[in-house]
Amino acid sequence: MKKYARMFALLSVVSAATPALSHAQTLVPAGKMFANAFLDVRAPLTGDWMIAKSSQAELAFARAGDALNESFIAQVSLFALPDFKGKDEFEALVKQGVQADSPTERFKPVSADFEYTEQRGYPCVKYVGVTEDMKAKTSTSATETVKLMLQFNSLYCQHPTVPGVGFMVGMSHRGDAVIEDLAKDAEVFIAGVQVAKRTAKPVVQTEAPAGMQPEVIPQTQPEVQPAAPAEEVEEEVRG
Repeated sequence: MKKYARMFALLSVVSAATPALSHAQTLVPAGKMFANAFLDVRAPLTGDWMIAKSSQAELAFARAGDALNESFIAQVSLFALPDFKGKDEFEALVKQGVQADSPTERFKPVSADFEYTEQRGYPCVKYVGVTEDMKAKTSTSATETVKLMLQFNSLYCQHPTVPGVGFMVGMSHRGDAVIEDLAKDAEVFIAGVQVAKRTAKPVVQTEAPAGMQPEVIPQTQPEVQPAAPAEEVEEEVRG
């Protein structure tokens, strides 16, 4: 399972993001739809979000919070999913991936709750966690680090129509303290990510799909990239 542990990377974007996001950069219209052969993704409905990372395997929206060094990430990632037997093994696989992406020299776990669910009609694991980033980058210095809290509400699923593929969708917050509203906002964003209406081609179950291998990005401020490779659907849903 070690081969797939880093496929679950969420901290790679979250811990890199800082409030240094310029409003001169293009904002994503609320509820804008992005689609490819695997997933249909609806952008967050509220807040000034921008695309922080875009590839064939990942789409991440970011926005700054009100406080210094506060930021939010709404992210969708595809990953290669190995064979697993039953809900216990799938849950264990997700736990291993989350733990592998939180090196102890930087991150101190505070809480972590995992719950298997088939509410969507296919295997998923809910993850709600808090960890302390002891070396978080700041928005004012290239070398200074501070201690900040990282808060996660995520869902990891086996793609129901494409063997060997899993996906993660979630929202996270980084700041001086945890916030109460993250779960509510995350639930809305997660509900807006669904299996694509058009069917993707099956892939080899033990290997990452061609062109879908998520890259592990360094722990630095992400650059806002051009529009996502996923097709932008001319449909907006506003709250």
